[in-house]
Amino acid sequence: MVAKFDLNDDNVVVVIGTGAGGGVLSNELAQKGVKVVALEAGGRYLPEDYVNDEWESFGQLAWTDPRTTSGDWRVSRDFSGLPAWIVKAVGGATTHWAGASLRFQEHEFKTQTHYGNVEGASLLDWPITLADLAPYYDKAEKKLGVTRTNGIPGLPGNNNFKVFEAGAKKLGYKEVHTGRMAINPVDHDDRMACQQTGFCFQGCKWGAKWSAAYTDIPRGEATGNLEVREHAHVLLGMLQKCIGYIYAIRLFLEYFDLKKIGNYLYGFAGRNIPDTQLKCLNLENGEILIEDDVRWKEGQRVTGLFRGSFLQSKDRTFSLGEDGSFVELKMTPQKIEIVQRTRLFFAKDSWTPPVLSKGLLYTVQNLKGFDGTPSRLICYDFRGE
Repeated sequence: MVAKFDLNDDNVVVVIGTGAGGGVLSNELAQKGVKVVALEAGGRYLPEDYVNDEWESFGQLAWTDPRTTSGDWRVSRDFSGLPAWIVKAVGGATTHWAGASLRFQEHEFKTQTHYGNVEGASLLDWPITLADLAPYYDKAEKKLGVTRTNGIPGLPGNNNFKVFEAGAKKLGYKEVHTGRMAINPVDHDDRMACQQTGFCFQGCKWGAKWSAAYTDIPRGEATGNLEVREHAHVLLGMLQKCIGYIYAIRLFLEYFDLKKIGNYLYGFAGRNIPDTQLKCLNLENGEILIEDDVRWKEGQRVTGLFRGSFLQSKDRTFSLGEDGSFVELKMTPQKIEIVQRTRLFFAKDSWTPPVLSKGLLYTVQNLKGFDGTPSRLICYDFRGE
């Protein structure tokens, strides 16, 4: 039975999105007796609804809402409002994906060690290995029914493959096959085998390709612990009572990152650097308590956090500014204080939130720095001795 939970039920876990992450997580929690509400921006389409026509399917499944992009890449420069082929429907990108399910090879975790320094690239070694991920690869392959694993045969080759295979063998390649795919070559997991219709990206009308839309989601719903709310477009990265939503949307319409502390919402607001501020909002009555530019001088240059992002470590709050400054903040409804600050790098548009794991701080310099450093993933060691 499909659950229906009250809006005031504080025991419900809310999951945003129903794709490979949200859809699977929602089912896993529901199977363990946890009450879940999954919010999905799009509608629900199943194999009988999919359309074997590329353009019509784009209109049915894609995220066609107006959007904006930033940076200096070509899409941002020439097509900043173009719709994106990102699925807005129950099942998310698992509806649109090709089903290719490859494992990283051992050397791909150590690209810097394996290839050395490559001009124009910023290669790094991962802090994990293939052995670390192997148990999770095993679990995923079993769940998705990946071909050439767990006794599942490979897919038969279509005519395109046969041409490719003939060319590869003529060149001397010994091992040529259809790969590891999350597409049934035979009936499996209550789903039929692939019929090689050729419209995998438009949603599999046979259900042969694994998708959360018709596996995890209905199985989670069958427990009575999962409710999927379709056409529920989440505007903010937090959930609050209706009045809080209204106030927050008004204040942070051009927001970059939000943080809720008690009944107060803190966030970076502003479309452009000159008008950005760190604001504090009382969610009870909508009163704006603080509008702080958070600026300081470095030499002769005035800088600040601008459109920054938050990082929480226990009871300490940090922020990465969009030009690479890193600051510890003390935020109260009365004022915002800078406890300490440093500079990790100096480059614009650094909006990827930092991640702290086991004393290691990972951050991304998205663009070439003002000092000539390349875009890069940086790891700082804060573990101490």
